[in-house]
Amino acid sequence: MKPIMFWSKNSIIEKVSAISNTLDDIAADIFCGISTDSEYLHKLSLSEESSPEIPYKCLGLNRGINLERELVYPFMDSTLSNEYAVHPSSYCFMLPYELKADGLKKECRLLEPQELKERYPLTYSRITKFKNNFKHDSAPLSSTDYSVRGCKLLQYLNTPKIVVLDHYSFQASFDSAGNYLFENGCGLVLQDTSRYFYVLAALNSSISRVFSEICQNDRLYNGSLTPAVLKRFPLVFPEERNLEYLISTLSGYLTYIQGYIYRNASPEISESEDYELLKFYERIVNLLVLDTYFTKDLDPRFLEILEENIVSSGERPGSSGFSGSEDPGSFMDKLQAVKQNILGTPDFGKCRFNSEFTNILATLKNNGVW
Repeated sequence: MKPIMFWSKNSIIEKVSAISNTLDDIAADIFCGISTDSEYLHKLSLSEESSPEIPYKCLGLNRGINLERELVYPFMDSTLSNEYAVHPSSYCFMLPYELKADGLKKECRLLEPQELKERYPLTYSRITKFKNNFKHDSAPLSSTDYSVRGCKLLQYLNTPKIVVLDHYSFQASFDSAGNYLFENGCGLVLQDTSRYFYVLAALNSSISRVFSEICQNDRLYNGSLTPAVLKRFPLVFPEERNLEYLISTLSGYLTYIQGYIYRNASPEISESEDYELLKFYERIVNLLVLDTYFTKDLDPRFLEILEENIVSSGERPGSSGFSGSEDPGSFMDKLQAVKQNILGTPDFGKCRFNSEFTNILATLKNNGVW
């Protein structure tokens, strides 16, 4: 029997700091969001009238406009919570680029004014009017008027990715279509696509909070997340592949549930059954991730019950976090049933965590990390 170690806040930080495996080891690329000096030219809001003639509203001109849809992309708002799933935003982004959608990494090319005028006259007209009326600049239109910085993100448009935002603490969401644009935060493309949901769980776990504190203590960043910082995020994978599969499946559940809640948000959400379902699976995932990083010694019966009711149920959302064309409410009912089956297993209430793991949980909770 190995000796029991009691964990203080400092010993937890030291343990996480000493992990040599990092996101950089498994990432195909980590990159910043886009940046533009003409924010109002590119960022749009969805028209409140929902009119097909004027589907968008130009924030700079404060009026409804119409643009070619193929140049408009959904936008991820960093002021919203974006944990596991992308929180629907009222904003979108006009991107006057041509993309060649072949392979993992795309080629992107800024459209020149004459080409824009011929192929996308609505967008050309809007940019020209914006320059003339808002910028009070009557010079001929130049591509430098509407280019953006952050082209690495453009190279990974329509490529599935994790987007990590710094919203009080790290929040990671899975963009399965890969078509969301964002200004703050970082995009993460993995070499092994089968590990997206496990990495998503680790980034949203208490380990992320510990890592944030390490970064602040070491003055690695001042609240603005960069690829250089994210590359250092410590990663520990379960020794047993079936445990990684279990965590990935639960992470898929959370992506599905969070997306459902975001789309159906109401003032009473914190008291709803959906919110309780979310918290239930969040607690289990956090326990499994923390055990993977620290003790690797959970009650075997606890893991058996989870595998019997989760992995064996076959209820695993697809890579998008949704179950095909199935009615969302129906799948939520199935996840509620899985939860009740776990809680209804006679042995579940008898499962115990050893004193070392309990000490870790208590330390994290007392320091506001859990």
